[in-house]
Amino acid sequence: MVRLRMPSNRTLGNICVYGAVASISGVMYMRWKMEDRVKSCDYYKLALKALRNHRGAVGLLGEPIKDSGIDLSNANNNCNAEMAHFEVSVRGSKDKGTLYFWASHQPDRGWLIDRLELETKLNPDKRFLLKKSEELTFGLPESLSKLSAQQVDSDVTPSETKLLNAEQAETHSK
Repeated sequence: MVRLRMPSNRTLGNICVYGAVASISGVMYMRWKMEDRVKSCDYYKLALKALRNHRGAVGLLGEPIKDSGIDLSNANNNCNAEMAHFEVSVRGSKDKGTLYFWASHQPDRGWLIDRLELETKLNPDKRFLLKKSEELTFGLPESLSKLSAQQVDSDVTPSETKLLNAEQAETHSK
């Protein structure tokens, strides 16, 4: 008859510690890999490029503007083959905040940024509209409606951005 011997408490403790370290490392690696996949997508790159090229946003955040990551556990961060919506933590030399963007995929044009908003820590009760959907530009004067939404929005100064924000504060709430 073979008798099984119980492992010592020290051996069981080591197994638990090594198992926990391996599990946590695996979860952190998978999370990092998922964030890396999102950061390599066209819609993410387009949104950050638009933010970095917007003079008003650069004036608020300061240069260089860097992204601090995505909270993948946030229910507002989601995407599929046709649309994407993300909240990205960003920071600059003057301030930090959150970039909100909505993107859609057009079969003939690829990914397009539909809307881009910035909320800063120094102005927590305001969201600055950096880019709005081209569909919303139908009421603009003809000289502006011929420009793309990116051209119109990139010409907006920080003071004009604040005016845009004040005008849209009634129609847009968090």
